[in-house]
Amino acid sequence: MKQAFNPSGDFTLTDDSGKTFHLKDYRGKVVLLYFGYTACPDICPATLAKLAKVRSLLGAAGKNVVTVFVTVDPKRDTPARLKEYVEYFDSSAIGLTGTKTEIDRVVNAYNASYQVKRSNSSLGYTISHTSIVYLIDKRGAVRNLFHQDDEPEKMASIVRESAGT
Repeated sequence: MKQAFNPSGDFTLTDDSGKTFHLKDYRGKVVLLYFGYTACPDICPATLAKLAKVRSLLGAAGKNVVTVFVTVDPKRDTPARLKEYVEYFDSSAIGLTGTKTEIDRVVNAYNASYQVKRSNSSLGYTISHTSIVYLIDKRGAVRNLFHQDDEPEKMASIVRESAGT
C-alpha cells in the first residue's frame, strides 16, 4: 500500500561500503536521489551519466552535491556491485541497498515505484521503475523532481539555487 508523499525526513539503508547510511548525515549538502538497479539496460546508466555531468557543470560547487542511487534489486545488487557501478559514473556517488522491506519503505516514502517483470533474458527478470531524480536540499526537503527529458544545464541551474551558490 502506497503512503502519502512524505519524503522530508530520514531513512536508513546500507551503503556500498557495507556501512549504515542515514540521509540526515547529508544535511548541509544537496542530494540527488535516484532509484534503479545495476543491470538496467538504459535509463539508469543514462541518468547516472547525466547526474555526473550536472556535478561537473557546477564546478567547485559540485563538492556540495552527492548522488545517491538506491537499488530496487537487492537480490543482485550487493554493496560491492553497487560501489563499482556508481563509481564508474561518479567517484563520489553512493549506492544504497537493504532488505526488500527497507527499500520498499524508502520507495513508498518518495511515492516511487518498481515492478519486477519475468523475462527470457539471461538475467531472468527486468525491473520497471520510477525514473525521477529527487533533488533534496540542504535541510533535507525535496525541492525539485527532475525527469528524463531535463537537460543537464537546466538541472545544474536548479541544483545551484538549492545549494545556495
